[in-house]
Amino acid sequence: MKRLVLRFVHDTRAVVALEAVIITPILAWLFVGSFVFFDAFRTYNTSVKATYAIADVLSRQQDTVYASDIEGLASVFQNISYDIEGTSLRVTQIIMNHAGAYRVDESIATGGMARLFDSNIPDIEDRLPIMAPGDAVILVETTLPYRPAFNVGLNDLEFTNFTLTRPRSGPPLDINRGIEPDYCGYNCELYEGERDDEDGAEDPGPDGA
Repeated sequence: MKRLVLRFVHDTRAVVALEAVIITPILAWLFVGSFVFFDAFRTYNTSVKATYAIADVLSRQQDTVYASDIEGLASVFQNISYDIEGTSLRVTQIIMNHAGAYRVDESIATGGMARLFDSNIPDIEDRLPIMAPGDAVILVETTLPYRPAFNVGLNDLEFTNFTLTRPRSGPPLDINRGIEPDYCGYNCELYEGERDDEDGAEDPGPDGA
C-alpha cells in the first residue's frame, strides 16, 4: 500500500490538464471582470465628457433657451452615452441676488428628473461658487444608469454629474420653459422658403429648383 501511495504522489502524468481545470475558471473570471470594470469606467468617463459638452453649449448661448432646446440636449447626451435608456438632464440657472443669497432663476428637467427650486439651494450651496450680486451660474446635472453585462460582483450603478459654468456673454441666460416657435420635431426640411446667401445668390431651396 505504501508503495502505491508513493507511486501516486510521484506520478506527474496529466498534471497540465489538472492545472488547466483549476486555473481556467479563475482566468475566465479575471477576463470578464476586467471587461466589466473597464466598461463601467468608460461609461462614467463618457457621461462626464457629455455633461461638459452640454454645459459648454449652454454657456455660449445668446438667444433664448427653450425647454425644447433642453430636450434636444438631453437627446444629445443620450446619444453620446451610447443611447442608454433612463438618462436624465437638468439645467438650472442660479443667480446671486443683491441680498447675497442664491436663488433659482429657472430650472428645466428631463427624463423624470424633478426641477430645482429655491428650497433645494441649501442642499447644494456648499458646491456653488462665490458670486457677485447679479451674477449667474449655469448648473448642468445628468444621471446615467449602468447595468453590468455580467455578474462579477458589481451592482447596478447610477452615474451622476454636477457641472457649473458661467454664461460667456456676461448676462444671465434667457430661459423659457415653453417650446421654441421655430421648433420642428419630426420630418423637418433643412430650408423652408427662400433666402439670400452671403454672395447675394438666391438659395435654390431643398429641392434644388
